[in-house]
Amino acid sequence: MSSTIKSSQSLPTYFIGHAGVGLLFDYRPRNAIVQANLRNIGEEILSLSPRPKALVVFSGHFEAGEIHGPGVIEVNVKSPTHIQHDFVNDFHDSKPFVYEYDWPHQDAPELAAQLWDHLRRAGFKAKRVERGVDHGVWVPFKVMFPDEKPLDIPVIQISTFHGYDLESQIRLGQALQSLRHDGYLIVGSGMAVHSFDSIDEIIDAPTEEAREATRVKVLAESRAFDTHLRAAVTKKDAKERNEALLKLETLYEFKRSHPTVEHFTPLLVAAAAAGDAEVEALGVDIVDPGFSYLNLRFA
Repeated sequence: MSSTIKSSQSLPTYFIGHAGVGLLFDYRPRNAIVQANLRNIGEEILSLSPRPKALVVFSGHFEAGEIHGPGVIEVNVKSPTHIQHDFVNDFHDSKPFVYEYDWPHQDAPELAAQLWDHLRRAGFKAKRVERGVDHGVWVPFKVMFPDEKPLDIPVIQISTFHGYDLESQIRLGQALQSLRHDGYLIVGSGMAVHSFDSIDEIIDAPTEEAREATRVKVLAESRAFDTHLRAAVTKKDAKERNEALLKLETLYEFKRSHPTVEHFTPLLVAAAAAGDAEVEALGVDIVDPGFSYLNLRFA
């Protein structure tokens, strides 16, 4: 991309556990820890030098649409972008205030178009689309970059691939490695463990005793997969790391932790984009039944 400014220093890559909209209004101690973890990452990003020209974000809530067929990547070029109140649950009766949330931010449609061209020249079928910013971005970013410390760097959203071909997500990340030298900060926003199916299994257990037994089983599965994932992602060699991450799909705990893969794929993109960069888990570890709030820095 000839119009980008080259830097001799590469920027880090991040993966964040983005949680749901409850992150913004649940002030129980456990959620406060998740908030603090994200807030610290936000402060770290704002202090980066060289300063990023844009944050390129991959969210568990932005897969390429089926309409374009397999093997397509979508780049959001809309400006201005609104935020989407795209929650799993219907909060209109219980917590209608969540639909009043906003998150002021900057767009960069010209840079987004350059990234679209970068992907096309790298051999990907890329489409320019116009959409809002989903809650996989604005909910954690609202915590990471509060009003008193706003994000003054543009945000660009790129989709992951639609479907279950995990190797394609690795290839996407690899195609983005050079962007880290061009002033782009890559952020994957998903969850290391994300299973509403497991939560439903706990809720649907017929007795309180059965619910507790199911909760213990699900928590053990979630912790086991979180442990396997950490072992894979902390491998120092990029090829070994990518292979180890792909092998996670063969584990029993994988399907239990990711009945669908859209919250896992942003991690694959971020890890592959990092190349041989060293990885560090950030903040206090939080694993709940069906969910892991793992945050990672590759630098």
